[in-house]
Amino acid sequence: MDCERRPYTITLEDGDRVRGRTVVVATGARYRRLDLPGLDRFEGNGIHYAATLMEAGLCENEEVAVVGGGNSAGQAGVFLSRHARRVQMLIRGPGLSETMSRYLQDRIKATDRILVHPHTELTGLEGDEHLTGVRWADNRTGAEEFRPIANVFLMLGATPNTDWLQGCLETDHRHFIRVGADVTDHRTRADGASPSGLETSLPGVFAVGDVRAGSVKRVASAVGEGSVVVAAVHRALATDRP
Repeated sequence: MDCERRPYTITLEDGDRVRGRTVVVATGARYRRLDLPGLDRFEGNGIHYAATLMEAGLCENEEVAVVGGGNSAGQAGVFLSRHARRVQMLIRGPGLSETMSRYLQDRIKATDRILVHPHTELTGLEGDEHLTGVRWADNRTGAEEFRPIANVFLMLGATPNTDWLQGCLETDHRHFIRVGADVTDHRTRADGASPSGLETSLPGVFAVGDVRAGSVKRVASAVGEGSVVVAAVHRALATDRP
């Protein structure tokens, strides 16, 4: 993206270029995965990347595993503990303190349905059409354990598809695009005004869905933002007539 002047120019992979006085960035994010045999086969059949009511209904009164030590994993563990019989939390590092908010740590410690396994990594998946069991191991000793778990939640974070922006827009420390009141460096805007709503640090450029910093990583949320941004695009075009 060439953001030096408006209309902005975007160069496509095949060399073609398109220009526009407004741009909506909806390039999403890539969820981090594990390099495990059979992972592709079990995605949607026991391997999940979100913990909503739909997934919770699949594991009512069952034992589940949550992989990850960040806030998203903590939120998933606390939520699933209301539905599952037991939540096994697998954390590659020594514990929760370095990667999770104090509030979630306290909630996890106070929930007897959640068992935390530090220094533990998922090592194997078993089953035919659907996941029926998992193996994990202590990454210090190599000691392995098998559990008949049919639902695993991989909460390892996501990487936004923002490399192509090449620094045109202000992002947070994880490279998700800041919008509205979250934009801190207004000097990056040619008009000197503060962005509002879903507008980024550049006037007329908007970000919606998973690529936006602070967004709720859900399909319904992304669809809603995609609808809302249309009105903002019309306003931007009306106030920036050549």
